[in-house]
Amino acid sequence: MRSFNLFLWQWILPCLLTVAAVICGIRLRGEPLRHFGRLLRGTYGTVFRRSTAPEQKQIFASALAATMGTGNLVGTALALITGGAGAVFWMWISALLGMVLVCAENRLAAKYRRGTVRGTLAYLRYGLRSKPLALLFAGFCTVSALGMGTAVQSSTIAEACSTYGIPRAITGALTAALFAVILLGGRERIGKTAVCIMPLICGGYLLGCFLLIAKHAAYLPAALSAIFREAFGLRAIGGGFSAAVLIQSVSVGLRRGIFSNEAGLGSSAMLHADCGSAQEQWAAAEVFADTVICCTATALAILTVPALDRSQFTNGTALLTAAFSAGLGQYAGIFVSGATVLFAFATMIGWFPCGLTSAGYLFGERIRPFFAMGCILSAFGGALGSPDWIWTLCDLCNGCMALPNLAALLLLHPKQSKHLTESAECDILYQ
Repeated sequence: MRSFNLFLWQWILPCLLTVAAVICGIRLRGEPLRHFGRLLRGTYGTVFRRSTAPEQKQIFASALAATMGTGNLVGTALALITGGAGAVFWMWISALLGMVLVCAENRLAAKYRRGTVRGTLAYLRYGLRSKPLALLFAGFCTVSALGMGTAVQSSTIAEACSTYGIPRAITGALTAALFAVILLGGRERIGKTAVCIMPLICGGYLLGCFLLIAKHAAYLPAALSAIFREAFGLRAIGGGFSAAVLIQSVSVGLRRGIFSNEAGLGSSAMLHADCGSAQEQWAAAEVFADTVICCTATALAILTVPALDRSQFTNGTALLTAAFSAGLGQYAGIFVSGATVLFAFATMIGWFPCGLTSAGYLFGERIRPFFAMGCILSAFGGALGSPDWIWTLCDLCNGCMALPNLAALLLLHPKQSKHLTESAECDILYQ
């Protein structure tokens, strides 16, 4: 299983995602990149307007919570260790490809929505007319929500807290209890929680990054130069070209970008299908925020620190803590641990609707309270340990989610060129 999982994520998915993004981009005539300014004005420019529906803000916050997680922090730091500064450039490329993919996903989801069958399930079931693929996707999505979306995140929280002497069992109990309070509050509490915590989490973390970058602003040109130079296999000045550097930066950058923004997995359409075709713009804006803004801020916060030798690190958390120590001193560990805990908990909230919708498709509406209880138990159990096989299984399920989704995007790409004029009434699925 481990070897297949590695082959799936290193070779199959990056190739399929790139091909699907190029084909969908041609069919969509460059959307959403062609009118990027209008996309930003229509999304970020309306977030704080009173005229924007509360349901829209809740969906946007919940979807952002699902994509923005520890991959933006530890994952980016690890990309710099294994792929060099050039990996950041290819993470940007993955974001551009991802914006196209989520746009195509949400357009198809709006087109094939039928009653309670929505999102990725809708265009697999009614677009491809393949009930087996829809069932397969729903099964993998349900497992991913319980595993990667809940247990793994809870394990990350417990690991961060254990560095300060807090027992894993206590962390797990508190995490599960807080998660239960939010889930049992129903539609309104889940949505309001996401709307409240995401601006605080993202704003607080980005502020910390920008302060560190500003403190080392003199090193910013060199950091940007390293990103573009190493992205194309060019070593330091006078060092010549290296094919190994090029291959490594491309491979790591694309893979880490995919891990971070989750574009192509089908999770975006599951979260955004509730408000019709307009959601393609919001989904693309989330990918931009996740990879281009948050991951870039993390990378520059590390690259601008003088005399920080990344080759001496094998752990992303250690590198990130070392970088912030240059600006926050003894409080760097607290900042990194706090950000990790908050991002992980937000991911738990964001992934819940995906799993709930998939479980409902598999077993009917009566499964909802049982699935919620399963997530709460998973939040507690995940904190008690993090066996490697759980991580491998969750990675495998995430990858297997993408396969039927990418097949649908490739086979249904002629349907993506038709703009939809109808708008669906917003009704959050996790009510």
